[in-house]
Amino acid sequence: MALADFQALLSDLARDQASVLTVDTRARALEAARLQYSADLPRRLMSDVTWPSGSLAPAPEGWTDGAWIQSAEYPIGRDPIAIIDVSAYLSPTGWQLMAADHVTVGGVVRVKFMAEHALSATEDTIPARHRLPVAQYAAHLLCHQLATHYSAQRENSFGSDASMTETRAREFAARAKELRSAYYAGIGVSDPFTSATGGSSGSTAAAGVVSWPSRNPRHRLVQRGGL
Repeated sequence: MALADFQALLSDLARDQASVLTVDTRARALEAARLQYSADLPRRLMSDVTWPSGSLAPAPEGWTDGAWIQSAEYPIGRDPIAIIDVSAYLSPTGWQLMAADHVTVGGVVRVKFMAEHALSATEDTIPARHRLPVAQYAAHLLCHQLATHYSAQRENSFGSDASMTETRAREFAARAKELRSAYYAGIGVSDPFTSATGGSSGSTAAAGVVSWPSRNPRHRLVQRGGL
């Protein structure tokens, strides 16, 4: 399912008969949904990196700016697993790996890391079971914008027009809330907003919470531990 399919699904979820939303607005909503999903359920990747001379090696295939290392195994295949200290290093030429421990020239290091999901016209790494929830999150953002738009219009309307814009604002606000709840329920993660307030967003959110390393140490190795 490529970007065009997500865009079509988004149009079904957030219907805008008055054409308030622009193409760019919809594109930004999908990008925000991709980033939110990547933060909630990052993409788990693994790559074998052949170490050149020196302490630096190229970043593994699939590495992104938002990625972080989970573990690095070297030498591969030992029992128990041998874990070394490897971190990501941003050089003037791009991301590289830096090993605190000695790695022989030509040695292969198995790097396990977490990265953002891709969603473009040619690439889609979002699992099929979560495509609808991701589209629902994007639609939640659009409905929130529509609610804001009609709330602002109400100030300049009179009589039946004011009543109509108020109704639209209220309906889109409720729809945005429902779609947000559907997203978190769909991916099996509790909504942090409703969890923090102790309220309910209109549907039962999943009980499980997935916790990943904080963003600050995202490029550092989890010490002496595997996945």
